[in-house]
Amino acid sequence: MLSKTSIIKYSIVLIAITAGLFFSLSGHAPSKTMSASKSADTASVEVNGPVSKTRSSDNSNNTASATVQANAAVSKAEVQAAAVKSELNNYVLKVIPAYKGGKYPYLLNSDYNHYNGVTENIIYQGSVIAKANPDGSKSSHCVGLTYEVFFKAMEERNKEAGISPGNFNNMTINNMKDFMLTWYNAKGTPKSAGDQLAGAIVKYGLGSQIKRLEDAKEGDFIDFSRTKSGHTAVFINWLKDDKGNIVGFKYWSTQESTNGIAYKEEYFSDNPQGTFKGTVNRNQLYIGRVGPIVDYRSF
Repeated sequence: MLSKTSIIKYSIVLIAITAGLFFSLSGHAPSKTMSASKSADTASVEVNGPVSKTRSSDNSNNTASATVQANAAVSKAEVQAAAVKSELNNYVLKVIPAYKGGKYPYLLNSDYNHYNGVTENIIYQGSVIAKANPDGSKSSHCVGLTYEVFFKAMEERNKEAGISPGNFNNMTINNMKDFMLTWYNAKGTPKSAGDQLAGAIVKYGLGSQIKRLEDAKEGDFIDFSRTKSGHTAVFINWLKDDKGNIVGFKYWSTQESTNGIAYKEEYFSDNPQGTFKGTVNRNQLYIGRVGPIVDYRSF
């Protein structure tokens, strides 16, 4: 018969064994519960992750959009600032490539009521200033074509500068009509008195007359007289001899000799006899340049 002490010891051992078996058999359950809890937490983090990314993406898009808008505003301001400080020459040179050879024949006549030498009607502040040939041929003559190029270049620069295309230094419709007649040398006064394109530019505060040949730039407007005729054109460059002397010039205009719009070269009549002898009177060459908008003068 076991003693009371032995029975107590035996009971303790039996309890320990039973507890061991219990944890051995069910010891994984708590681990699974913890794992599930961790998995749930992880899932929660993973679900929250994309939401956070989406919000971040939205913020990035908003920031990018704001940056683009800011850059666009800066770019527009820069374009406007550059336009008001730019001479018209670059705009003139951008306009002339639009006139492709063969599509614009030369025509000079005296039907001034219906045709003023431009390829399309020139309209300023709602009023027709110069009329195109009503037959739709897009014909032109030199003063009409150069005036048209001047007009289109002015409109384009105004647009870039943020100014109304129909505002040339605050000129009225009557001012513009007078400007055109002066450009056309149609006022009935001598060219030397300002009745030519350079005179028109100066008269209405748009720019200046270039007196020194060396100061001429590509894109200036020129009016010149030959021995028996005259012409107007867009200046391209000087032609020089081997010693660097200016003996002639290259220009862009419309003329009968090329049956329309084309580049051409001519030489001065006072050149020494030889290759560069021409018919242009060097002393009757007028060069006009439209200056920056910021340099306009009142008239």
